[in-house]
Amino acid sequence: MRKNSDIIRTIVEVAIFAALGFVFDELQGAVAKAIFPTGGSIGFALIAVVIVSYRRGPIAGFFTGLIMGGLDFLTGPYILNFWQVLLDYIFPYSVVAICGFFKPLFDNATIKRNKIIILLLGTLIGGLAKFTCHFLSGGIFFADYITWVEFKGQPWLYSLAYNMAAVGPSIVLTMILLVALYLRAPKVLEAPKVEVEKQEYNIRFFDYGVNAVMAVSGIFLFIFFLIKYIESYYFEDYGDSFELSFDQDALMLFITGLLLMFTTLNSILKTVVKRQNYRLTTVVFTALSFANIVYPIARMIRLSIKGKDINVYFIWMGVAVLITSLLVGLYQYLKKAHRTEESKISN
Repeated sequence: MRKNSDIIRTIVEVAIFAALGFVFDELQGAVAKAIFPTGGSIGFALIAVVIVSYRRGPIAGFFTGLIMGGLDFLTGPYILNFWQVLLDYIFPYSVVAICGFFKPLFDNATIKRNKIIILLLGTLIGGLAKFTCHFLSGGIFFADYITWVEFKGQPWLYSLAYNMAAVGPSIVLTMILLVALYLRAPKVLEAPKVEVEKQEYNIRFFDYGVNAVMAVSGIFLFIFFLIKYIESYYFEDYGDSFELSFDQDALMLFITGLLLMFTTLNSILKTVVKRQNYRLTTVVFTALSFANIVYPIARMIRLSIKGKDINVYFIWMGVAVLITSLLVGLYQYLKKAHRTEESKISN
């Protein structure tokens, strides 16, 4: 039971951090579009992979980066060939997980200064692995797409300078944020301690009310926006390149619906076997709501640069803020109700 609980927590953490990392990537991509017209951005999205790698190890970090890369690919890729897709979309965030091999050293270090050094070293190596993917892609596949005139005819030098300008500051920014995070909340990066699950008491309001509403909402979001996502699919083969596009908003919403369905099904199953864990389910719901707050912000930034209407994203963000507030209030209610139930049993 303890092992299964740890696996579930790892899967949930991978899903949550991959979603947040993807949103951060979208946000930084929108801001840096004018500086890096052929792709690339300055930001801290890779922090999601680093955190999971130090908490759960390189395998969990790899899957976090793989999901982020897959989502990045699905939201509007530029395709030249299979190998370019691997180097530009699939591998970059995945290989950051190499920092997870420093986890044993980080966990066993007893001096805070040493922990910080190990954290920075792992992040640097993971960031350089990501840089290598982009560097190889630029040098091999983008020799005909050089936008900086100083490097015409020098694809490898161009790729080196271009990616140093994009990935280099991202690595430094991530390292700074990680140190600040560790000093402020060290447990976020340290190996989680697995505890035996305690029996949760049946709270009907959550089990039969919230789960039902979330399940119906998840099914609706998944089916409706999956259809819209499929209908928006566009693919054009130009011989030497491809054009592939989707409705990014539909993608975000049908993935949200899918996660809601899985979470509520798990919660309902736990209710049937009388081992409900409302804390875990509430955390997942809140994380999804948070992702749907940050995503509209990223879209508003990107579309406002293009001069397009962004009013629908204000509504989207407002609804997500409202739902998040309700979930926080719900968690407090459940916490109080759980304590009341325990008090009745003990008396």
